[in-house]
Amino acid sequence: MRWWGRLGVRWRITIGSVIAGAVLLVGAGALLLQQVEQAQINSDKKILYGASTPYVAQVRSHPTALDRPGGEERLVVLDPAGSARVSNLPDAISDRLPELHRLSSGSHFASYRGTRYLLVVRKVERSDGVWRIVAARDESSTTDIVMRNLTNIIVVGGVALLAGFGVASWVLTTVALRPVTLMRRRAETLEAIGSDEQLPVGRAQDELSALAVTLNAFLARVRASAAREKQVVADASHELRTPIAVLRGQLELAKRDPGDLDRLREIDETAARLSNLAVNLLVLSTLEADTTRPTSTWPQLVDEFAAATDRARMLATPAGAEIDFDVERPDGDGSYAISATDLGRVIDNLVRNALAAGGAGTTIRGSLARTATLLELRIEDDGPGIPDDFIATAADRFTRASPATEGAGLGLAIVRRIADRAAGSLELANREPHGLRVTLGIPAAETFRRAARPSGAAVR
Repeated sequence: MRWWGRLGVRWRITIGSVIAGAVLLVGAGALLLQQVEQAQINSDKKILYGASTPYVAQVRSHPTALDRPGGEERLVVLDPAGSARVSNLPDAISDRLPELHRLSSGSHFASYRGTRYLLVVRKVERSDGVWRIVAARDESSTTDIVMRNLTNIIVVGGVALLAGFGVASWVLTTVALRPVTLMRRRAETLEAIGSDEQLPVGRAQDELSALAVTLNAFLARVRASAAREKQVVADASHELRTPIAVLRGQLELAKRDPGDLDRLREIDETAARLSNLAVNLLVLSTLEADTTRPTSTWPQLVDEFAAATDRARMLATPAGAEIDFDVERPDGDGSYAISATDLGRVIDNLVRNALAAGGAGTTIRGSLARTATLLELRIEDDGPGIPDDFIATAADRFTRASPATEGAGLGLAIVRRIADRAAGSLELANREPHGLRVTLGIPAAETFRRAARPSGAAVR
């Protein structure tokens, strides 16, 4: 059936319609022929019964003086011994009188010498025995002729109807697909001119309108994705331009005084910032391109939480910060829609942000808890917090609370992307009297699999 898949929609609909119409016409024609044939047979039976009725009366009153039959109907009167008293049957039937004598009352079909006959047998009981009046009609000269003519009419008419049906299907399909053709041409025009316009949506609330709405939504997502990619390139260029310029200047100064250790340390710090920015950009790009849905067991997540705690303490010690991490109910089982690596990445980014914001003397507390349906990670600090009007955009790429804030503004963007991929939640809230609380909620793997579609993580 490969040829069927290569056909266009018009051809497939037209051929399918013609085939369906042919099946219906064949069924209807067969039913009509059957009904007409039965009606013709019933008519012939009535004629034969009418032709035999006078002989029934004659046999009852005076069987010795029977009229000789005439007309188109063939008839024989058989006495109790099976002898023909009067008959105008053709020779083909006259030679089979013993068989006729054994027939029961009613109608019968019989073939004699290749000719099909309809027979009507009527019995008359007398004191001398049972008489039989048998009337016969050649069906090949009546019903068969009618049926052949009717069949020819049905076949010719059916072919004409199918041809007209095929043409009508082609025309109607062409008209029905015209909006699709217009939509395709409009899409080609928009692509050619690079327009951000949408495809036209018809007034009728039908499948084509639904298709146009779906395509417009798809185009909007594609355009938004392309816009984000352009913005990432632009933001990355902007973020990289300054440290690269600084690095070049520092290298130029280092050339003049190779023994300046402070200058070399500044160069190392600038290179580290560039490296961290490149790594974060790569991580974010990988997360956005990855469509897999990783899961991890509770013991795996607890182990990664412990490892991330050790990394946090290594970062906090030089900065003079205090780290306090705790796991509620560390034992148990269950799976959650996040990889252990991503959980560690979230903790590392949140701890770095807290250290950068709070500086020396900052206290950072973290907790990992779980229920049957949710994994909750909470990181709190007693730093200055962030402006309330910045919370809504804090997880956007390359956003910072102020120009003086350290970093490139990618840490929270990575955290939100991890939450989005798991259909989880990300909440930022300032603490009283000061500090910031970041809460990440990740659904259990079973809950995530039952979800129709991930709704994404909203920053609150």
